[in-house]
Amino acid sequence: MAVLDPKTSKGSPLNEEFAKLVQSTLRKWHIQGVAIAVIDGDETWTEGYGVAAFPDTPVTPDTLFYTGSTSKSFTASAASLLVDDKEKHPNIKWNTPLSELIRDDFVVQDEYATSHITLEDALSHRTGLPGHMISLGREGTVRDVVRSLRHFPMDKEIRTAWQYSNAMFITVAHAIETVTGEWLGDFLRKNIWTPLGMNSTFFSLEDAKAYAASHKEVTLAKAYGSNAASSEPTEIPYCEGTLSGAGAVISSVRDYATYIRSMIRQAGPLSESGYEELMKPRAFVPQMLPQITQQSFYSLGLIMSTYRGESIVFHPGGLDGMTATMIFFPKRDWGVAVFSNATGPGREVLAWHLIDDLLNVPKEERIDIYDLKQKKIAKIKEMRVTARERLYPSAPSPGLSHALPLQEYAGKYTHPAYPDFVISLRGDEDSGLHVALSGSLNVTMNLKHVSGEYFVAEIFEYMCVPEPSAIVKAEFHISVAGKVDRFGVIADFADMPDTMIWFDRVL
Repeated sequence: MAVLDPKTSKGSPLNEEFAKLVQSTLRKWHIQGVAIAVIDGDETWTEGYGVAAFPDTPVTPDTLFYTGSTSKSFTASAASLLVDDKEKHPNIKWNTPLSELIRDDFVVQDEYATSHITLEDALSHRTGLPGHMISLGREGTVRDVVRSLRHFPMDKEIRTAWQYSNAMFITVAHAIETVTGEWLGDFLRKNIWTPLGMNSTFFSLEDAKAYAASHKEVTLAKAYGSNAASSEPTEIPYCEGTLSGAGAVISSVRDYATYIRSMIRQAGPLSESGYEELMKPRAFVPQMLPQITQQSFYSLGLIMSTYRGESIVFHPGGLDGMTATMIFFPKRDWGVAVFSNATGPGREVLAWHLIDDLLNVPKEERIDIYDLKQKKIAKIKEMRVTARERLYPSAPSPGLSHALPLQEYAGKYTHPAYPDFVISLRGDEDSGLHVALSGSLNVTMNLKHVSGEYFVAEIFEYMCVPEPSAIVKAEFHISVAGKVDRFGVIADFADMPDTMIWFDRVL
């Protein structure tokens, strides 16, 4: 049964009818487990469903999950504490350039942007630096990630567009650590989590494992993947790369309920002006959720818009095999957090069912997320079939043979900012090539030959999914010595669909 704290006469939305919806949703979306917290005024309801770890460890409200990008608001909250601390950090304001805080490390390819990108710009994704999403989770220190930014192509002027950048939140984390002399995890624990009583929230996998090992009621959920072709779940390794201020938080829905209430009521470790700054719109955001048809805005680690005339604040999060959602309606003093150990938008079904029930949305007007997902999959399947003709309309058919046996293209390719690409034969010469990214979030690619040294790359951002996230151009370069020496691919397919990123062969 759902846990009510404190006890009141108000009925829980996590009732038996909702439990039936959860079970059908888990089956339909191939989700192993989910934890939910609902905040309604002074009341909090929490519940766990399904499996946190096979074969039979159940999800509870205390189960720990990676919370992905929902944790970005913690980084922004930490920054607000520095801005407020005029005694220790009189030089830090929202418009302080990052280059003044981490001068030796922060350099981007545009000289003007290097000297003018501010703390506020970085936390609202308006730096001009595209996402370079598959670089997230690379090996190395936080400082290594920041120093790699000088090798990323930029495609916009500063403050002219919203471009989601995990790397910039990692950069802010490095700036906070540099000026405070503290690891960001320790800073968050001391200044935000402990004051709020969030005792089961962590900034490292090691700390989360240690806590779970010493508390019988707590389990660290395992990450799983599955697809429609198989009902058997596949365990996915936790990300061992650098996530830091972009998505390193591990927590429970019980702790997140406390955090969401503090954000709704603006009563907690932040100042009044700090909460105000976190909620101030700073950039226009394209539509992110099918339910939100009104213009959305990005503030500092949070997204805000309106839904059916109601002000709404939200942020999704996801790593391979782990997804999270937090949504709240400030004027209603109501919020919801949903954590899942599965990839995909399935947990959104549950969050939005609770929201639509709250707002009494007629059944016929509710968004069918599963139907939208199936239509998206169908579109991707069509794009796979037509990829050769779309991407290379002038290529001869049949295509010209590649210059060397396909085995000669296998090897290790490196870039100063991206994880290494390890290319191998998928099977025989007719099966094409496979690309694995070292130290990343299990990103892989399948390369299908088109003509000569030109290929189609199918990019899979998650394990155990049947369809790719993107289908783009790729090519190899043959040196004058007749050896493969470089590999190029449209790596930032979201922001720079026409820009080839080149990797040098090292093995």
